[in-house]
Amino acid sequence: MLSQIGTAFLQVTLLSFVLTAVLLHIAKRKKWLDKDPHQIQESQKKVASYGGIAIFLSFWIGSIFTIPQLLSSSNQFWLFIASIVILIVGIIDDTIELNPIQKTIGILLAANLLYFKAGIEFSSALLPEASPLFFEILSYSATIIWIYAVTNAVNLIDGVDGLACSVSIVSLITLIITTYFFSLSIRMAFLTMLILLTGAILGFLPFNWVPARIYLGDTGALFIGFMYAALSVSNLKNASLFSLIVPVLIYMVPLFDASYAMMRRFLTNKPIGQADREHLHHRLLRFGFSKRQVVLSMICITIIFSLIAIFSHIWPNYRVIWLIVTGIILIILMVTMNKLSKQNK
Repeated sequence: MLSQIGTAFLQVTLLSFVLTAVLLHIAKRKKWLDKDPHQIQESQKKVASYGGIAIFLSFWIGSIFTIPQLLSSSNQFWLFIASIVILIVGIIDDTIELNPIQKTIGILLAANLLYFKAGIEFSSALLPEASPLFFEILSYSATIIWIYAVTNAVNLIDGVDGLACSVSIVSLITLIITTYFFSLSIRMAFLTMLILLTGAILGFLPFNWVPARIYLGDTGALFIGFMYAALSVSNLKNASLFSLIVPVLIYMVPLFDASYAMMRRFLTNKPIGQADREHLHHRLLRFGFSKRQVVLSMICITIIFSLIAIFSHIWPNYRVIWLIVTGIILIILMVTMNKLSKQNK
């Protein structure tokens, strides 16, 4: 089984590479170029967009051929449908630019499809003593918020060539490790999908690495975040309460950046959905970091949080210490961002 998954991983990686090359050629001919009105991407030249289509196609083609009867399973069929909704939202946003409310409606529609149709929700095993009604409300709220937050978080850090892809690859590898070695029960279909998603992004990365020849666009960033959110919740079936923290730790970089951005805009009376150039990667660029240095720095931070997630499984008796370490790192990041903001003014 593992050898079959490994072969599928290589095939999906190669397929993603080929599809991205084809998409890049088509995008240049059709002039499907980046049209970000907020200039979030730090490139002055026009770059091909809609790169997420290659990731979407390679991932789902690989999944359908690797996982027996994938789409005959009601849950996985609706996961597929929900991901199509996200893809459409991303394509429309890359084409005509949706406003924050329109984009939110699209993401929430897909998230509700996951909850009500795909059976993706936080398991009652996490809080066995809670009443069914209370947990149903709590589970629905937590699932929708988690999917919405992660989907947007990846989109927000997609501001430097290769950043969102690199952080996502490290995070997915960590989630694969924690799922395979530490889960109480392994759901092979979802583990396989995590591995294939990693391969799909990896095949795209050479074209997106500094200097990028093609961007993920909202098409890709929303899809990657959405799939990570969905698959990470799926892996929490029959898990312990602490397991809720692990996907957050692993994806801490985009989640922290998104949370900090929302807090910053709220405190300065700006619309929470308004794009700006105050994310961590923007501040590092203004401070003098090159694009490559910014990406490598964010990868290192992601690796640190990923190691904390792994160590918390290896040494469960010291989980409080790992959480304290996480808090200290977050405080350091907040202080650093504030200092960078002051020095850039």
